[in-house]
Amino acid sequence: MTDGYLTGRTIFCIGMTQLINWGITFYMPGVFGTAIMSETGRSPVVTFSGLTIAMLVMGLVSPLTGPLIARTGGRTVMMVGTFVIVLGCFLMAFTHSTTSWVAVWLLMGAGMRLALYDAAFALLVEIAGAEARRAITLVTLLGGLASVAFWPAGAALLHFTDWRHAIIVYGCAGIVSLLFLTTVPAGYRRQPPVAGQPALQAIGPAEDRKAFISGLWYATLIALISFVSTGVSAHFPQILAAYGMPAVAGMLWGVGQVSARLLDVASGARTSAIRLSLFTGIILPLCFLVGLAGNVTPVATAIFILSYGAVNGLSTIIKAVLPLVLFDPQQYARKTGLLLSPAFLLAALAPSVYATLLEQYGTPGTLLLSAILTLFITAISIVIWRRHPSSAGPNRDKGEPSIPGKNI
Repeated sequence: MTDGYLTGRTIFCIGMTQLINWGITFYMPGVFGTAIMSETGRSPVVTFSGLTIAMLVMGLVSPLTGPLIARTGGRTVMMVGTFVIVLGCFLMAFTHSTTSWVAVWLLMGAGMRLALYDAAFALLVEIAGAEARRAITLVTLLGGLASVAFWPAGAALLHFTDWRHAIIVYGCAGIVSLLFLTTVPAGYRRQPPVAGQPALQAIGPAEDRKAFISGLWYATLIALISFVSTGVSAHFPQILAAYGMPAVAGMLWGVGQVSARLLDVASGARTSAIRLSLFTGIILPLCFLVGLAGNVTPVATAIFILSYGAVNGLSTIIKAVLPLVLFDPQQYARKTGLLLSPAFLLAALAPSVYATLLEQYGTPGTLLLSAILTLFITAISIVIWRRHPSSAGPNRDKGEPSIPGKNI
């Protein structure tokens, strides 16, 4: 299998880095949190604040990440980020104070921004340009298995050792991730333009302004999606319990997420990013409205879990491939590095905001407010679709890149 300059081996290796890196960072507190609180006496707020701190750091350093990737290459940046994560895991095993706990998560946040999905997507685009569309979906398939692999693996480790030694094992898994990255070829480096020829087609002030506006719409869309997704995910067990659903029902989320990505792969990734964004924007509020009927029948809750899991799975793909249509692939790392910063910051705030909503309005009220909020996502998706009609056709995002302003 080949996607542009991408081989199946390269896609697999990058995907494995995502499976491992997500498992030893984002999903780690959920596995070891109780053991950490029991051994250290830290409160849940302090223990689970690590991820909030990390996401805030990710948002703050994100604007610097794009230029760094463009200058040094995605593989180098991902290797540095993975090394920082490994170092963070080893240091975390020796933290005994709240200050050191926070400091390690500050370090982890920087490593996560350099080594998780968004950096991996930039590497794929660096290698294959606009042809990275299908490869991105395949990588998200492997990354989506992180919780499936590391939740039971972490729980099994706690049966044999304490959380400190378990995190050291996680750090060793990070070293395996580094080894996978060593097999990935450096991105395709385009030759500098010939003297007197511009690297990109020149665009006028009006087109430049339209490109700027398209970037703002994209940043707002992804920020809102990230806020809702992170908020709901953080309190998903509580939502299930409120409707009398067993925790095992949460597996439907993963089934929906993986199934949606598999369908995208099976279709050959022929659905354009614009249409995928429009479909997701329309379905999102409907998911929450169905969830409101969970008090009436558990079938509605099951449909909500399955459908929202599917939409959440597609959202990751949209975040990655929409810039391939809105901007030139050569600007991918720089554009996404800047435009994704608000998404990380809002995602960091989402768990505490949703905790307040659940306390004040309960599960039905929170789902209703989420449905109202996702209507803004629907509206933005429609706006992007209207602004880029020629990019909404099948395979559009797999051909020549769109320069915002030329098709608006």
